[in-house]
Amino acid sequence: MTFRVKPVDRGRAVRDPNRRNLYMNIGFGIAVVVAVLILVIVGGTTWYGDHLAAAATVDGQTITKDQFTERATVEAWRLQQLAVRIQSEVSAGHLTQAQADQRTQQISSQLQTQTFVPAIVEKLIDTQLQAKLAKEMGITIPPEEVDRRILAEKTRKEERHAWIIAVQPTLATGSTTPSALAKATAKKTASDALAELKSGKKWEDVAKAVSTDPSKTSGGDLGWLDPDAGEDPAWQTASFKLDLNGVTDVIEGADGTYRIGRVTEIQPAQVDAAWDQKMADAKINPATYRAAIESEAVRQALEDRIVADDSKAAPQRRVAQIFIGAPQTPPSDKAVKVRHILYSPKHDPTNASKVPDTDPSWAEAKAAAEKAYATIKADPSKFDAINRAESDEASDKGDDGTGGKLPYVDSSSQVDVAFLAQVLKDGLNPGDLIPPFKSSFGWHVVQIMYRPPDSDEMKKLRDQALAGSDFGQLARDFTEGPKSGKGGEIGWVAQGQLDGRLTAAIFAAQVGGLTDVVDVPNDGLYLFKVLEEKTAAPDADQLATIKQSGFSNWYSAEKAAASISRELLNP
Repeated sequence: MTFRVKPVDRGRAVRDPNRRNLYMNIGFGIAVVVAVLILVIVGGTTWYGDHLAAAATVDGQTITKDQFTERATVEAWRLQQLAVRIQSEVSAGHLTQAQADQRTQQISSQLQTQTFVPAIVEKLIDTQLQAKLAKEMGITIPPEEVDRRILAEKTRKEERHAWIIAVQPTLATGSTTPSALAKATAKKTASDALAELKSGKKWEDVAKAVSTDPSKTSGGDLGWLDPDAGEDPAWQTASFKLDLNGVTDVIEGADGTYRIGRVTEIQPAQVDAAWDQKMADAKINPATYRAAIESEAVRQALEDRIVADDSKAAPQRRVAQIFIGAPQTPPSDKAVKVRHILYSPKHDPTNASKVPDTDPSWAEAKAAAEKAYATIKADPSKFDAINRAESDEASDKGDDGTGGKLPYVDSSSQVDVAFLAQVLKDGLNPGDLIPPFKSSFGWHVVQIMYRPPDSDEMKKLRDQALAGSDFGQLARDFTEGPKSGKGGEIGWVAQGQLDGRLTAAIFAAQVGGLTDVVDVPNDGLYLFKVLEEKTAAPDADQLATIKQSGFSNWYSAEKAAASISRELLNP
């Protein structure tokens, strides 16, 4: 389990026929959904179309509809077994009805055809492509590892009824990290609490008195947890080493909170002896099931290799970037991108429409807009700095602010009518500065940036940078990415830290030079300038990113480079 669970009375859960019947019905209901789904999948008009035709291809290798049907049957059955276990957790008093309903709904949503079918297609594509990559890297999965994983899936994990007392250091107003004094005070509070517990004081009383965890209202009762629960790793590891009724020491978590744990009940891990028979009854092909488990082992082995390689000392590059995000919907030919500086009455855009026109703050806003307009008219390079310093749009400000840049707007955009009328006037060209005008939010200074497509604009920016234009100024004026206020400088990039397509471009460029424009579908366009290079091991922040997303960053590039078709999804 991965959620905190407040325990319920076991006897009541078992005795309540309505609740028992509810979960039995849920289990049978999912079984019916699975059966109907599989029938739909295998239904068709010709034997060839149902069996030998391609469901997908990967680099010319065909994944047949038969393969799809077998894998779909296996994955649907695995989800059904999860639903059955949810029912058993309710009967054992380890889950509340609401928690079980939530989890069962998640399973049901995965079994919806519009979700399930594409997911299985992608699983098969990944299985084939990752097997090929693993072979190229000399990675093999021994049969014993597959056996171990199958045994783990057959096994209900050990569960423990856990309790917690947590003391989080207080933060001073405006601070994001606790002071040394605050940490010392929190640690002492936790240590004193542990001393009280050892002297015989009731756990519940101590928890209610000092704990900062939400569970304090129930005396620190977390309910039942398994080893995959999402608690602080150090605290969770210590709690799962305790004997029955044991109490941990004070443990400082990764988040700086001090925690104490205890365990009052332990349910040992238990292998489902009927697992193989259930699989046989459901007519699951053992070879297909084993292949599915092996594919998951291959993926993990690849991830372990990639993360290990990227965690070593290697060349890194400090870069600045210009990023233009992919629009959510294709812009019309009449669309335009603009940036604006907003001067609101009383510096409050939200309530500007409530301020009477005669209020002096409107005149003050107008005067500020006119002053900014005159300054920018004389020196357009000052637009970004003035925006970040003076705009009343909170999202504009700071190094990571937008700098006033807006998504594409056209006649269909849901924006202020006065604003729309001004920016869509005929005859406006990129770079034009519109004289200050009033909207319901305040007075605006607007500059026309460009019209679609983004690819043309990004090529133009690259050409300007190659011709000697200041890359940092271009970034401040056009990038939609982080650190735009610092000329797009995002710092040092190590292998595995970014999408592999971006990393490849960055390390292919010359130091001091530019990358090609990189188009990441559904994300956007990237252009980098390589500022310098060094050889170093990833720092703590880089390492955390590599561990979290290094594999997906690498694999996304590998998958994008493969030739993949999805006939089943695009008949």
